[in-house]
Amino acid sequence: MILQYPNITILGDNNVGKSSLYNILIKKNDSLVNKIPNFTIDTKYSNAKIKNLKFICIDTVSYNKFNEKNSLIKEQILLLIKKSSLILLIIKGDKLNFIDYKIIDSIRKCGKKVIIILNIKKKRFLDTEFYSLGINFYQIDITDNNDIIKLKKILFSYINKISINKLDKNQLYSKFCIKDKNKNKNKNNIKLAIIGMPNVGKSTLINKFIKEKRVIISDIPGTTRESIAISLNKFNKNITIIDTAGIKKKNKIKNQIEKISILESYKIIKKSNIILYVINGEKKIFCNQDINTINYIISQKKSIILIINKIDLIKVKDINLIKKLIKIKFKFFPIISISAKFTINLTNIYKIIYKIYNISIKIYNTSKLMKILNLATKLVLPPIYNGRRIRLKYIHQINNTPLIFKIHGNQLTKLNNNYKRYLLNFFYKKLQCIGNVINFKFQENKNPYN
Repeated sequence: MILQYPNITILGDNNVGKSSLYNILIKKNDSLVNKIPNFTIDTKYSNAKIKNLKFICIDTVSYNKFNEKNSLIKEQILLLIKKSSLILLIIKGDKLNFIDYKIIDSIRKCGKKVIIILNIKKKRFLDTEFYSLGINFYQIDITDNNDIIKLKKILFSYINKISINKLDKNQLYSKFCIKDKNKNKNKNNIKLAIIGMPNVGKSTLINKFIKEKRVIISDIPGTTRESIAISLNKFNKNITIIDTAGIKKKNKIKNQIEKISILESYKIIKKSNIILYVINGEKKIFCNQDINTINYIISQKKSIILIINKIDLIKVKDINLIKKLIKIKFKFFPIISISAKFTINLTNIYKIIYKIYNISIKIYNTSKLMKILNLATKLVLPPIYNGRRIRLKYIHQINNTPLIFKIHGNQLTKLNNNYKRYLLNFFYKKLQCIGNVINFKFQENKNPYN
């Protein structure tokens, strides 16, 4: 059963403390906190609880560009306001600006409940403008633990008054509902990271997956700065899709924002099960930066699906050329050519994800592995060292997700890389481990049948 809970949305201008408050309420350091203006540019969702009351906490982009023409930020904020059960409007200091008034007006038009949090360190006498708004406001220093305890008591009172049964379905973000605890323990949880260079179409792909304009899309490289986790259910599996900042060369990193964002992307790779690596097909190349990043993913033993995006902008011969270049370097990873913009071939991605996941959790019979090993060593004999042929006696699986096989034998420390690569390729072909990274461990004189 999926339980539905109210959405508590945090709104505010630049550097007013939105991400800090979000982390406090969800009790995690999930949103990056710093003093760089306009750092947070995507919406983040997480489960939260005060005492026995559960809710969805939502961190948002700064609304300082709310009044600009054709503003993507305005569209996103208005959507969030409409879907919110309660809005926490954070003001840093004791003055309201023009955009603050615009936001308050939009909240009123939507008929939403709002409270103002004045993030100030010292309690002070306030101008009459706050009293004239007709909105409850509280002076809270979010760096002060006592003030946070006070704020939680205030929020508990407000959330307690929200009747879940009477909420209109349109007020609920059902896709981000908190699930029953027993469901959360389900082992069929897949963390799927979208990785690639800047402006390859990662955010567009995410929005098409979830069929919502959740992540801001722009032609400007570097629009995505923080990793954005989004949950959905496919093939009876709980899939968490994580959008990430574009990875680029060190010498092309322009500022601290880009550096922080790229480091976050590398962390996400380590935490994920499967990586969708997106390549910009429009450029008609498979560059060294792509190769280096994919090699890093392989070094972290992660399953990979290679995505050629923007095929609507290139010819079939160009797609085939990119595939050929990829296969030279990475022949055992699936390649899917798509257009995220026009939703071409996206269903094939889900099918491959499902297939790769099932391979990654598979337990291989030792007798099958032994037959493959014996056949491999018979077709191509292991090298001779010091007048004695290296012997590979026994193999068994010691891990899945990632797949790790241990080989026992004599003089295995002298086995050269060429023969190891031969074994790897042989096992890939025989086991059909599409998209997964096979790892061998070699152990000297540990054959349990000796």
